[in-house]
Amino acid sequence: YFNYFYLKSIASKQRVDMVDPVLKAEVVLSESNRKACIEKFKSVLVPKMRNVPEAAVLVPLCLYKGELGFLYTLRSMKLTSNRGQVSFPGGMRDKSDVDLQETALRETWEELKIPREKIDVWTTGNLIGKSDVNVMPVLAYIGEVVPEELEINPDEVEEAFVVSLQKLCDPELICFTSFRPTLVTLPCYLGGKYRVWGFTGAITHIALECLVPQVYKYKFLSIQPMQKNESKEKESVSSDYDATRSKI
Repeated sequence: YFNYFYLKSIASKQRVDMVDPVLKAEVVLSESNRKACIEKFKSVLVPKMRNVPEAAVLVPLCLYKGELGFLYTLRSMKLTSNRGQVSFPGGMRDKSDVDLQETALRETWEELKIPREKIDVWTTGNLIGKSDVNVMPVLAYIGEVVPEELEINPDEVEEAFVVSLQKLCDPELICFTSFRPTLVTLPCYLGGKYRVWGFTGAITHIALECLVPQVYKYKFLSIQPMQKNESKEKESVSSDYDATRSKI
């Protein structure tokens, strides 16, 4: 099965002045907002698979050029699947990993050399079914980051970049992409160097909805599991937007 999301925009077209203050670090990182975000993030329930391997991705909130944003990676062109697509750091659970949080931290170190002591894990989310694997998002704050200076692993990562919360929440920079013949609709964020879409876009949507609900006004219309179709046509369509995979 492929588990994706039907989404509907209910964002106001009006761009109000309150956005900037609400997205400031002192507000987003406040203890009260952190607690509220954790509670919401842990409560998000989406379809998952049965009897499939497990994986995890880190959803790294960071500070870059004075603004909060999420750190993304562009998958290496050396990879065999989804190369050149945007993802969060992460991958398959290793036998040595005590849990999926450990998986996310280990993979982040392997891909970006961000040490564990720099990563303030807020919470783990529920498993999300993705093709033939269940993926757990791990929300964390990693402090100030300069993506151009990260020691990336060229075998897995082509580039690291940050998209600010300001741009991720801007309704003028958000669109929805529908895929035929499945008619699956997913969010697409256009404010960064590369577009954030597919599975990565879906996790970004969940994180924003929990982190800055005062500003981010896009809601799930429904969540519907989708069967994997064996036809080459449907597999081709799904692979185009199935992007958040690091060795998955």
